[in-house]
Amino acid sequence: MKSLTNIILLFTLCVTLTSCKRIVKEEAYLQAKPAPELQPVESRDLPRTTNALKIPEVKVAGDDAAPDSKPPEMSFAKRRSSDENVVIIESGGMPTIEIFNEQDAWELILGDHGYNWQLLDEDPDNCQATFMFYDPITEEVNQGFFSKIFQINSSYIDRSGEYVLTCLKLPQKQQIWIQTVDFEAPSSYVVDDLFNHIFEAATADKE
Repeated sequence: MKSLTNIILLFTLCVTLTSCKRIVKEEAYLQAKPAPELQPVESRDLPRTTNALKIPEVKVAGDDAAPDSKPPEMSFAKRRSSDENVVIIESGGMPTIEIFNEQDAWELILGDHGYNWQLLDEDPDNCQATFMFYDPITEEVNQGFFSKIFQINSSYIDRSGEYVLTCLKLPQKQQIWIQTVDFEAPSSYVVDDLFNHIFEAATADKE
């Protein structure tokens, strides 16, 4: 009885395999043939397909051929106090703080701007002072774990350098703006670092 059962199972398996083999051989794509070429209709020209996807020529070579992968410079943070007496805006292309309260602009310029800012020179007659900014990120890059990350092909720009603060006292308001020693607008990172300190001092209540 067991032998008969084995024979039936073996026969069934063979039939199944044979059927599978026949199915594979009879797949339609195996009989596919190239389609006939397009023929013009009523003496009309066929569409031009030659060089339809032609790559345009590049007229520049070297470093100039590579796209600029640097992200655009972000804008500095503009803000205003709740009473709108102190605002951070852009004026004449320069980051500017406008003050409408009783705070003195010159005193705000000479105030404490944090560990990263050092006063180099002051000119009270022209309401102008020069500061040295020490970029704290550069210190992190040059130390410990970060040095291993940035030591090869680092694209970080060190923002350390000299910056000039100038104030203007008008009858109804005062202005403080910051610029580089080359009369350029500083990066948003430098502006935010400094203006955060001046903004807090300008909005603080005088005792």
